[in-house]
Amino acid sequence: MGEWKKGACVLCAQGCGLEMMVEDNQIIKIRGDKENPRSLGYCCRKGLSMAHHVHNDDRLAYPLKKVGDHHERISWEQALSEIAEKMLAIKEKHGGKAFAYMGGGALGGQMQVGIGLRLLSFLGSRYYYSSLAQEFSNSFWVDGRVTGKQSLVTMPDAHNADTVVAWGWNGWMSHQEPRTRVLILKLKKDPDKKLIVIDPRRSETAERADIHLPIRPGTDSMLLKAMIRIILDKGWEDQAFIEAHVSGWEEVKPLFAGFDAQRAVTEVCGLDYDTVVEVTRLLAQTKSCIHQDLGIYMNRNSTINAYMLHILRAITGRFCVEGGQILPAFLFPMGSDSDERNPKTWRTVKTNMFPILGSFPPAVFPEEVLNDSPDRIRALIVSGCNPLRSYPDTQAYEKAFAGLELSVCLEIVYNETARLSDYVLPCLSYPESYDTVCFNYSYPDFYFQMRQPVLAPLSSESREGSRIILELIKAMGFLPEFPQSLYDAGKGGISAYLGALGGYVQENPAHAKLIPLILAETLGTALGSVNQAMIVGLLVSSSSAFKAGAAAMGYPADFSMIEAMYKDILAHPQGLILSRFQRDNFSMLKTEDKKLNLMIEELLEPLQAATIENEIEKLKMSAEFPLILHAGLHHETVANTSLRNPAWNKDKRWLTMLMHAADAARLDLADGDKAIITSRAAAAEVEVEISSYAAEKCVYIRHGQGLVYNGVKYGVNVNDLVLTTDRDEMCTPMHRRIPCRVEKA
Repeated sequence: MGEWKKGACVLCAQGCGLEMMVEDNQIIKIRGDKENPRSLGYCCRKGLSMAHHVHNDDRLAYPLKKVGDHHERISWEQALSEIAEKMLAIKEKHGGKAFAYMGGGALGGQMQVGIGLRLLSFLGSRYYYSSLAQEFSNSFWVDGRVTGKQSLVTMPDAHNADTVVAWGWNGWMSHQEPRTRVLILKLKKDPDKKLIVIDPRRSETAERADIHLPIRPGTDSMLLKAMIRIILDKGWEDQAFIEAHVSGWEEVKPLFAGFDAQRAVTEVCGLDYDTVVEVTRLLAQTKSCIHQDLGIYMNRNSTINAYMLHILRAITGRFCVEGGQILPAFLFPMGSDSDERNPKTWRTVKTNMFPILGSFPPAVFPEEVLNDSPDRIRALIVSGCNPLRSYPDTQAYEKAFAGLELSVCLEIVYNETARLSDYVLPCLSYPESYDTVCFNYSYPDFYFQMRQPVLAPLSSESREGSRIILELIKAMGFLPEFPQSLYDAGKGGISAYLGALGGYVQENPAHAKLIPLILAETLGTALGSVNQAMIVGLLVSSSSAFKAGAAAMGYPADFSMIEAMYKDILAHPQGLILSRFQRDNFSMLKTEDKKLNLMIEELLEPLQAATIENEIEKLKMSAEFPLILHAGLHHETVANTSLRNPAWNKDKRWLTMLMHAADAARLDLADGDKAIITSRAAAAEVEVEISSYAAEKCVYIRHGQGLVYNGVKYGVNVNDLVLTTDRDEMCTPMHRRIPCRVEKA
């Protein structure tokens, strides 16, 4: 008989609670976990298909080494010793800037990042590349300037709002809010609530909206500028809020003077002006929030659009308040503060790009390998991501991997990136290991779940990703030996261990900076999991506000708090509310005056230059490439590259290019025809799907295609059609505006 075990989905950042029926160490059935305090039994078809993530023909079972044009099986001892030797040789010859670390954990877990960044530091490098910098860099950068610290990532509090604006967000298909479809249906049914969608296409979410603004693609900055002008003209500013919580508005306000809102809305955006005025009123005068997504993040003017969204929220009093834009509670932040104004912040050698939230943008990585500088990147550790399908310009990435002196891939499957790597090290999948994520989207309650293994390791040679990184650190001699007493103390409970650790550090103060690694090695050995030990470390190092909130939940306010919380976490595999913050949301701001800072000097000139005339000129498409390719589509049939077996979509039509009926007729294309799509990067043949969900003069190809499973390639790898130079000033890929043309095959 099978047994139901509690866990969570690892296929998107929501991490909905799941119950998995396990029989003979196989997941045979999945359902939503009604006891999960955040998802409450909700899950989508991706979560219900998660068994394909674990059980698939591409799973790795042992370490591999590239020999010629193929991989051969090797032992762990050989893999670790050879990788360590080669890394040390590169460090000796070329220095720390020769190394990069990429990924560190997929959407299902981030504990490995803490170990990986320490390995990078031992090697003398700060070049960490992450998928977070693939689409969010502009937003995170603006968040940092407005709130005073980049790690204060802001979020919409949509479940507590009366008006929700989905700006470039198709929540019905992409979720990104707890229980998204429940939220959308609640908004639809309640006459006192409104769902407004701003999107060029009539998406599945727009079908369910009270108001749909079918904005002309790429004109979001004109609409934002018009809305702010309308607020000023109508006197809808929240003066009391501005005076109490906002700085810099009087300096920024003149940038909107004289802007012709009506002309921008009608002539540039192609929208009805009266409807836009009503949407603006709802934003300004109701309990509103805006959930923006890739339509903003990976499109024209992303940085000033993110800026104007925050201006709009701030001057209408919708920041740090219930149902508005909040600063969510966290146990550990998504990343570090890496303000480029600090002279200690590194920049890339070739592109001179700086990190945002501690992470460099993947779009520049090939250029940082393929150059003649003595400081170019020569060695890469990649884990928890698949850059050979997930990042822009696959051909450039293939050349970059060929140009590396050493590439090491930590993975659960033999994916496209593993195939090009020198060494491939097999990891435990998330359902086979302990882990947690930093994606917490609430305030004041702090929800936490440490996922626990629901399966025994499918291969005796697979290891926890964090443990693999730790073993590499040890193999390179970066970690001293620790007394057996520390290993033994971990068997006596968390409080006993922390007491022993404190005594050890007191006797060895030079090792204080190694505490996370000491925990990983000694407590991790006692617990059988590096990730568990790292979670204990996070509890120890949590903020005073977090601990005060935990005490308010009933946890002891003394030294024993950590063990009490840890035991409670283990006892609640479905997740729990671990802390309830006692202060208002404004207290989290890190600006000097504890106010929202709207004065971002670097953006004043670009904002002023975004005039109607300039935008009309820049929006023109060339005769050679008259259409816009949306390279990627958030959809229920898409799980990045985490679900490789196409069987999970066997009843769905997903290997297609969506096209508007008018464009298809103009090109003499019928539904099901084969077409050639050509961009500045490449051309590909793809099946046409005439769809009511496509905007005119735009075509859409889902990401997650182009995977090679059992030797067969399924669909078009859309990143073949994108150049690394198709990016904005923050090096964010312009995946929502790739010029292209389409012809009948």
